[in-house]
Amino acid sequence: MAVTTVNKVSITGIVSVLPETCCENVDESSVSAGEEMARIVASTGIRSRRIASMQQTALALGNIACASLIEEIGWQPTDIGLIVFVTQTPDYPLPGNAVQLQHKLGLSKETIAFDVNLGCSGFVYGLWQVSQLLSGLSKGRALLVVGDTTSHQYSKNNRAVSSLFGDAVSAIGIEKDPHGEEMVFSLGTDGAGAPYLIQPQGGALAPGVAPELFMDGMQVFVFTLREVPSSIMACLAEKGWQIQDIDYCVLHQANEMMLKRLGDKLCLSPEQLIISMGEVGNTSSASIPLALCLSLSKRLSSDRTKLVLSGFGVGWSWGTVALTLPKLKVCKVIDLKLA
Repeated sequence: MAVTTVNKVSITGIVSVLPETCCENVDESSVSAGEEMARIVASTGIRSRRIASMQQTALALGNIACASLIEEIGWQPTDIGLIVFVTQTPDYPLPGNAVQLQHKLGLSKETIAFDVNLGCSGFVYGLWQVSQLLSGLSKGRALLVVGDTTSHQYSKNNRAVSSLFGDAVSAIGIEKDPHGEEMVFSLGTDGAGAPYLIQPQGGALAPGVAPELFMDGMQVFVFTLREVPSSIMACLAEKGWQIQDIDYCVLHQANEMMLKRLGDKLCLSPEQLIISMGEVGNTSSASIPLALCLSLSKRLSSDRTKLVLSGFGVGWSWGTVALTLPKLKVCKVIDLKLA
């Protein structure tokens, strides 16, 4: 894995958006089906998920998140020089979501905008990429947009994934900051894991076929326990922190049992380990910033906080960052169910 650092960049605010439709993880079709679903809920901790309509694409949700973020933190459209949109569910094969978002937000034509095709590690990778790129840009502010409408990639009878994945998008404001503290990243890839979490239809090898997400849950579990603890420990070592030094560890919100197992391996206290997927499901690259908004919004809006954030999944791909988050100007969820 690669360990690298970034300095003089800070996160300014986070806005996450949840679609309005709530899908409960229950099955009343038969006694056996109901018992099976109860076991899934007990092991994953996911009681319900948010599901986007076909019109509520990642781009549509990202537009809502970005517009709110820009207003809340008081940026001007002319201040923003970069948009990176991390998603595996773009509106179209081309053009990308980021270039469309530049136009929708009324940003300058000088804005650099591009998409990144990553899933559950995407927030950490996106944060690293945006932070690195900002150092070479004249405009010192950027938007990182992360998230998917994964529910559009599977059918309801695909029980291996349909009870797990929900939809959400988060927008993160990032800017140059001469007082920004060092962020330490640990990033890794193992493409041998590609067959175990894959959407085999709908691409160049099987065009015109309805997408159907496939996941081998046991392989995901084994990969996570093998790679993630060492990634986190490498970050802490480079940062000069011990486990007890961090305020919170926010892992990709995939499965409650898996997160608790990771917490045990890392000797995290229950107070340090954030678990917040119960009512929203696994929201892909949005899961870490969404968890921050759902569980820590008051803390992050009032205090500096030492965090370890780690995303992992499809690829295999994984990434961890150790950072001190400054007091945020905004950290909130826009729940379209309540709008």
